[in-house]
Amino acid sequence: MSRDIPALVRLLWRHEIPVGRARGRPARITVDDLVASGIAIADADGIAALTMRAVASRLGTGPMSLYAHVPDKTTLLALMADQVLSDMTHAVDDGAAGWRARLERLAAENRALHLEHPWLSSSGADAMPIGPGAIAKYERELRALEPLGLPPLDTDACLTLLVEFARASAAAELAATDADADWWADAAPVLAGLAGPERFPLATRIGAIAGEQHGAPRDAAHAWRFGLDRILDGIASLAGDAHGARAERRTD
Repeated sequence: MSRDIPALVRLLWRHEIPVGRARGRPARITVDDLVASGIAIADADGIAALTMRAVASRLGTGPMSLYAHVPDKTTLLALMADQVLSDMTHAVDDGAAGWRARLERLAAENRALHLEHPWLSSSGADAMPIGPGAIAKYERELRALEPLGLPPLDTDACLTLLVEFARASAAAELAATDADADWWADAAPVLAGLAGPERFPLATRIGAIAGEQHGAPRDAAHAWRFGLDRILDGIASLAGDAHGARAERRTD
């Protein structure tokens, strides 16, 4: 990443920073064009396919012309990440849903985001949340937690837990392929003589039961539902403890 953080901030907030009208003919391509092309390439072919040359080729220009708009590929990735966060699909909260439904929806939206844009987490492009898309997302998601009345640090930690679980769940689903079952079928005869119940009794017994129930070596949907329910149960307990502590303070 460019060490010129103020320049990065100005690029991220470029639509909200007034600039004077440039002299001469307008540029044939814009920062927005680079960002859109970068997202399209990364979504279609993965982060390894994203190069400044590939972006330039998609825009019909030379690679060097891009550096008049962004200093390097890492900066472009930061701009791409903030754009997909800004464009993130989210339901409008009408106030009718309870807190648990709101947090389920929040987690599902984050999972969908990372399934749609796998490069987002693998590139680390969203690790510097200083753009308008990232900050607006953070504000919106905090509002889903705010009615629980948790202390600020716990509110932030609960949000981080939900978002990171959604990210990890998406990564696990993307890593699982249709070839998994064939892989296990090919490996099973060899493993039978190496990893049998005498040496690994729990792994053999519980793994066999889980595999039979899921009909596969792993079930991403079950792991998602089970994990999310446990997280929400924990948040419910935390909120109950916080409310109880406040009630105790009022009676002291």
